[in-house]
Amino acid sequence: MKNIIIALMFVMLSGCAVIQPVVDRFTIAPFDSNECALVNKIRTQSQLAKQNCSVSLLVRADVDALFVTTTELKNYSQYIPKNKQTISPVDLLDKMVTEIHTRYNSGSTVSKTYCELKLTSINQSAESIQKAIAKRPRP
Repeated sequence: MKNIIIALMFVMLSGCAVIQPVVDRFTIAPFDSNECALVNKIRTQSQLAKQNCSVSLLVRADVDALFVTTTELKNYSQYIPKNKQTISPVDLLDKMVTEIHTRYNSGSTVSKTYCELKLTSINQSAESIQKAIAKRPRP
């Protein structure tokens, strides 16, 4: 009797591993290459912009481009069905990019340290989103 219970528990536990991908397919938006490409672009732009933090004219242009791409990602992700897992992190990423964009367009001086820290945070956030998107079930 004890062996039957143990065997039954083993079957049930291994069944969860098989069932989870099937459940994900119905509750999570499938992998979207456009969404992934936009996140990758944001990650790359923030990584490259960080090198220009000491030249305010260059980094301001980089931040403007980053702002456009982030807005594009937010607008694109917004209406994908079953995409709540991505919408929240993308909103936070958008807020971070909007903060640095507003700061550079306010006319005040922006320190190199602020620039580097903010772009590092944006890059790390984009990388986390990219990892989450890459794990999604393929259509």
